[in-house]
Amino acid sequence: MPVNVEPTNEYPVPQKAKTKTTDSHSDNLRAKANTAMLLKELDADFEEPTEEERQKAIELFMQVEGEDPSKEQKEQHNQALVQPGIALALGGYISHYDQQVIADKIQLRNIAINRLLEMSQDDDPKIAIKAVELIGKASDLFTDHQEITITHKNSIELQEAIRERIKQLMEMNTIDVTPKSKKLTNSLDDATIIED
Repeated sequence: MPVNVEPTNEYPVPQKAKTKTTDSHSDNLRAKANTAMLLKELDADFEEPTEEERQKAIELFMQVEGEDPSKEQKEQHNQALVQPGIALALGGYISHYDQQVIADKIQLRNIAINRLLEMSQDDDPKIAIKAVELIGKASDLFTDHQEITITHKNSIELQEAIRERIKQLMEMNTIDVTPKSKKLTNSLDDATIIED
């Protein structure tokens, strides 16, 4: 089921929703590629990338982790990423690269833990204890001791705090809807009563 999204400028973006823009070319490439992948998942009508688009995506992929290119090159990259095929191919390459990085880290972690397991069988107790300690740290077995102090209030203090908070909230939402003419007549009536 295609999702039809039509952005408008009818309502301004709230200040707290505005995010800090990045100047990193790598982050911009990743954002555009991820957007294309998301649109494809939402059944956007994208055709499969052509061989030419794939080659251009490979060129852009080399920039993802490289140094920022010149301003002219950035403009060329932005113009190229307007084509959905290039952005989609780039998203696939970035996704595959990220998965490979994660797999490599998992493999290195397994190698390190296996080596530590071997070292924990060492005849020297210092080496064995240190190896077991490192295995424990890698497995998150040891955590720092944290002390949390909770101060309890009695029910009367809690009720009073709740009443005070409700009063503050009600005052925040109070809107005076009395028309100005009615206010003036009320103030004139009050003034005549004082004169008597």
